[in-house]
Amino acid sequence: MNKVVELLLAISSCLGGVSTRSLIYAVADVYARSYLGDVDEKKLIEVIAQNLAGSLGATPGEARKIIEAALRCTSPPAEAPPAPSLVGSVGSEKAPTLAHLVNRHVPVDATPRAKLEVIRRLNLPAEAVDELGGRIYARGEGLALKSAVRLVKRYYPNASVADVDIIRTAMSISRKSLQGKPISDEDFYLREYTYIVDKPVYVALDVSGSMKEYVGGVTKLRVAKNVLARYLRQMADLRGFVSLVLFNTEADFLWTPYPPYKYLREMLGILKYVYAMGGTELASALELLHANNANREVVVVSDGRTNDPERVLQLARRFRRIHVVATERSQFLRQVAKITGGRYRELTPTTDLLGLHS
Repeated sequence: MNKVVELLLAISSCLGGVSTRSLIYAVADVYARSYLGDVDEKKLIEVIAQNLAGSLGATPGEARKIIEAALRCTSPPAEAPPAPSLVGSVGSEKAPTLAHLVNRHVPVDATPRAKLEVIRRLNLPAEAVDELGGRIYARGEGLALKSAVRLVKRYYPNASVADVDIIRTAMSISRKSLQGKPISDEDFYLREYTYIVDKPVYVALDVSGSMKEYVGGVTKLRVAKNVLARYLRQMADLRGFVSLVLFNTEADFLWTPYPPYKYLREMLGILKYVYAMGGTELASALELLHANNANREVVVVSDGRTNDPERVLQLARRFRRIHVVATERSQFLRQVAKITGGRYRELTPTTDLLGLHS
């Protein structure tokens, strides 16, 4: 690692200073790859270029040329590189996601419990997942939630009118009227429901290098993981099934559809280890999902910087519904959601994924 740090300092000096945050990203990325046994000398410059591209205002390929020139302490080309596209990618550089790494050791459809055990044996670095409280408000729409009355109880302040048991309440009020007694809150009865989601939801999470960018002092990836953690808790209460796909230039299942109410602790534990690196190709996630007949209810969380936007749009038309949560404003991702009649949201710490279905 000393060699990498010295190399980055030399690049910074020759270029007259670059973003300190980008330099930190580069060191962290190379360290993670070395930890996973995925770095050799040939990839070193490419990895550094990917992380410094944004700071240099260039594409990864152009950044590599600038860095190679900087290593010789020669001036970079006088002509400024073209501005990156609005649907630009951080590159096509391949890197293993946590899903790829874990699935080398267990079957892709292994339980979240088995996968968490593998991750812990690999001794990977983890970060805390912070959740904001969220209430369940969707019922009977979007996800085709089946509800069954678990019990009937007396009215309480601010209860929903939709939950009133009309028949039992009417009988109680009629009885009081016949007896000439005053009607009170205790004469109103409420149904309490048990919810059951009748189809799995597939979440595709972007874990490319650009998800390490900061928004409001926190990385895009960390905000996404926090929001996803809250969603898993909500789906546990709804007795639903959730699958999580990780993608950068390639995609794989971190876990196939499993019920959070049985594996919530393991799913939240796995989220802590999800990291970001590599290029971006949203089409890889859609291809994987379509190949596994997972085209009914999909939620994509991404910044939309994909290599092949036309391919993504073609694939999106094969899905019944794709909801999109964009980690930055993206007309392209808005278009992806619109094609399938899905909803588009921009990621914030308070984003409620469950609200996409209602």
